[in-house]
Amino acid sequence: MVVCPQCQFENPSLNKFCQSCGSSLTQKYCPECGATVAFNTLECHNCGTATGTVYRAVVIPLSLVPPQPEPLAESLNNDHLEGGGTVTESVLDRIDTQPPPPEDPELSDAPPSPLELEEEIFSPTDIEPIPIAPRDALSTIPEPPPKDIQFVELPVGAYLDPQERYQLLEPLPPLQSGESLTVKVLDTQPLQVSPLKALEKQPSTPSDQQLETFIIADAQPYFSLAAENSKYFPRLQDAWEQSFYRVILLEDFADFPLLSDLWSNKKTTPKQIVDWLGDLVKLWELLEPWGCRQSLLDSQNLRVFPQDSQQLCLKQLYFDPPNSTLSLSNLGLLWQELFHQSQRTLVGSLTEILRDLIEGKIQTVAQLQKNLMVVLDEINCPSTAYPRPKDPTEPPPLSLNQAPTVIPVQRLKSLEAVGRTDVGRQRDHNEDCFGMATQIKLEETPRGQTNSVRGLYILCDGMGGHAGGEVASQMAVDTLKDYFQNQYPEGLPTEEILHDAILQANEVIYTENQQGVRSGVGRMGTTLVMALVVDHQAVVAHVGDSRLYRLTRTQGLQQITVDHEVGQREIERGINPELAYSRPDAYQLTQALGPREEQFVHPDVQFLDIEEDTVLILASDGLTDNNLLEIFCETQLNPLLNPETPLATAVDGLIALANQHNGHDNITAIVVRAWV
Repeated sequence: MVVCPQCQFENPSLNKFCQSCGSSLTQKYCPECGATVAFNTLECHNCGTATGTVYRAVVIPLSLVPPQPEPLAESLNNDHLEGGGTVTESVLDRIDTQPPPPEDPELSDAPPSPLELEEEIFSPTDIEPIPIAPRDALSTIPEPPPKDIQFVELPVGAYLDPQERYQLLEPLPPLQSGESLTVKVLDTQPLQVSPLKALEKQPSTPSDQQLETFIIADAQPYFSLAAENSKYFPRLQDAWEQSFYRVILLEDFADFPLLSDLWSNKKTTPKQIVDWLGDLVKLWELLEPWGCRQSLLDSQNLRVFPQDSQQLCLKQLYFDPPNSTLSLSNLGLLWQELFHQSQRTLVGSLTEILRDLIEGKIQTVAQLQKNLMVVLDEINCPSTAYPRPKDPTEPPPLSLNQAPTVIPVQRLKSLEAVGRTDVGRQRDHNEDCFGMATQIKLEETPRGQTNSVRGLYILCDGMGGHAGGEVASQMAVDTLKDYFQNQYPEGLPTEEILHDAILQANEVIYTENQQGVRSGVGRMGTTLVMALVVDHQAVVAHVGDSRLYRLTRTQGLQQITVDHEVGQREIERGINPELAYSRPDAYQLTQALGPREEQFVHPDVQFLDIEEDTVLILASDGLTDNNLLEIFCETQLNPLLNPETPLATAVDGLIALANQHNGHDNITAIVVRAWV
């Protein structure tokens, strides 16, 4: 199937235009000059800007693959890996790979015909996809190719896979026994769902044995580690096995800055250095169960996301050498190398920590993390043993009775809210849902009258078709309302309590999916944005792309939540926003309630102080698409800060405005107005 980059509708593979929104499935616009370019081209013909989807392929000769290690890490989620039909067989076993050789920048201009190349190297039977048997795919290890097989070089322009989707952008040298190679490839069908992604859309696999059938052992660390720590690892696009080799297809981090280069940069602060050390320790702990700690010991493999994001990441994973006994001392030697190359001075007690680490006196991750926290404290709170000289021109500090008095807001004068939902102009049913409850308690004493307010506001945007989306959104709203009205009726909840409530809502929908054996587009789910207001404080939580905005006189309109979608994830990694949202899957959600188990759900939680008259706007994407709120803020939103503006009339106006300018989706809004 082909996924529309605009509306995410799943189209038949031969479609040239989306059946849902009419967008082209073969062409897009260059983000730099606006020229029309094909999805399968590497660069814009007009300005030369990179427009293609490029991946990094790790190619492993079959003779390199050792027996399957046991046990597999327990963090694999068997809900998203059951597949159907015929796909290229997954790689079954781990390998011990060495760091890749430098990539050849010279590209050939005259590639041979892919068909001629395949006929020259392989017989037709060699390149046919291998159907996965439901139980015996792991029971035997494929025989390595005969010793007299010669791995022929594949030139630029050849295809790496039998389906002729991934085209080499640099030559693949002959594979030698005992080594793996990496090359860059162009995805010539970027809108086509990969077999791995197709498996994720299938219903849950009931047994671990079946799960192992569908995931390449070499790719399992990428898949499982990225579930909760995606910021450190390249995204796994696909993985397969064919005639004489296996391939793992990864997001390409090869052009990201080296950690060692930024380590040497004078603008890099000591705190940032210690933060990176902490990341390396965390990664050591994460990679140990997978036998991939070797990934941290090659400085060329340690990268940082571009555009000053300072986020550490790994170019790829390397398995530990056979019979190796790696310890934290090896990590200490890497740190020593980084400091030596950069000629940086070790701050605070880091000198002693590094010595103890190399000598083996620090043997646990917990102990090392504790020591790094001491270094951070030293940086953040420098020793006062050598106080700075007093500046005679510096004015004396204000005394207590001279300091300005700030009276914090302790109570709200009033709290009101209105919610509305509309099916929109193009949909025939409404998958949005919302729930709200506002409580105002008046307390009167001889000293006067005070208000105690509490508000609960929940908005969900369902997905999964008529029989799914509206069910999922309603289930989420009902579960959360019950939780906070009955199980936690008073006070402002902590972040842990919010997480627990949201995971309960996820479990309710997920269980319904399991019992109904829903799969693919029928697997229902929902986004969530919610706010709880208790007196002068509010807490906001969200999953997906439903948003919350805050409007005040001093700060104007602010988007508080950040969408959980692929494009935004790439921006957080330091990718240019235009490039991030030129991806065909840019608007695809990275998480939602219901489709997956709780380890894949990570709500964002924020606490807000209400210190002035404030309007909170909870909205589904039918209202927020095309920057509608930002564009019409002056005329439609600012009047909300006027007490004479009827709230219900204003919300009705927002729904009508969204229908006029968007209308392609369901439209839902909850507007909360707090007066201080």
